[in-house]
Parts: sequence; structure tokens; C-alpha cells
Amino acid sequence: MENVLYEYQLNITDYLWNLIPLFVGVGFLYNSILTMKAGDREKGWEGFITSFFKIAGFVVAPIGVGIFLLSTIGMSAEHKEYKEKLANNDVFIVEGYVENFHPMPYEGHDTERFEINGIHFEYSDYYITNGYHKSASHGGVVKKNGQYLKVKYVVEELEGEHENIILYIAEITDRSGNACDS
Repeated sequence: MENVLYEYQLNITDYLWNLIPLFVGVGFLYNSILTMKAGDREKGWEGFITSFFKIAGFVVAPIGVGIFLLSTIGMSAEHKEYKEKLANNDVFIVEGYVENFHPMPYEGHDTERFEINGIHFEYSDYYITNGYHKSASHGGVVKKNGQYLKVKYVVEELEGEHENIILYIAEITDRSGNACDS
């Protein structure tokens, strides 16, 4: 029997991180507009700082908006692709016992990783990506060595290296409903 622990879905909180460059850009633009209204009364060093912030807002704002748009569009396209692959079962599947489980500390500064039948998975709560990335220390479903899991995943190439993106995790149990722990 399969007990589904995770199935890929849109995680809106991941998209909220995309708002940071947008807010920074808009904040700089707002500051530029305020300093323009104030006029150029200051001379010397204070005048230089005022002029710098006037210009910076008009440079940083489009960059922040651009980063926001590119990251949101990219994540949305990837989301659509992953949903289609999962629905069509166009994914890799590995089933077996969790081995070499390395939990991520609660405060971060590391990644969580494990293997099943030699297939390596690695993720972090602090690296925003589509796919499974919730560590055991923050309530994730992969908790220890010996869990018997079925994992559906896709492989993404990034700078010459591949990353296995988890789209589905199920715990396999015996007929009486007991988890197949070692």
C-alpha cells in the first residue's frame, strides 16, 4: 500500500520571496521621488547623497521589477511543466529504503540529503525551488534512514550538474498497514 506523504503542488509562500526585489525597487523609487520633491537645498556631501538616491531609485526600480518578473515567470513555467510531467507519469521513479540520511539543522546552514538505491536527493528549506524542499526539522516527511519510500522525481541540469527534483513521496506499507521500516 502507498501512503502519499507529498505530492507536488503550487506553494504560494515560495512565490512571496519573489516580492523582495520588487519591494526594494519600489522603495528606492519612492525615496527618489521624495528627494526630488524636497529639492536641491543641500550642498557638498549631503547634496551628493541626495543626488545619488535620486538616480539610484530610477536604476534599482527597473532591476527589482525585472528580477521579480523573471523569477515569477520562471517559477510559473516550471510549475506548469512539473504538474504536466507528474500527471503524465513522465518522471523517474525510485523505490527503496532511505540511506545516508543527513538531516538539516533547524537553523539551516546546511542541506538535507538522502539516497534511495544510489539515487541522491538534496534540498533545503532556505533554497526556494519548485518541488519538495521541507526538511525533517521543519516538519518534512523524510525523517530517517530505513523509511521505505517511493519517490517520483525529475532531473534538472544546472551548470553542468544534475539535480533530482522530488515531485512525489509515498511511504510503502505492508498489507496490514505497517510501515516497511528496517
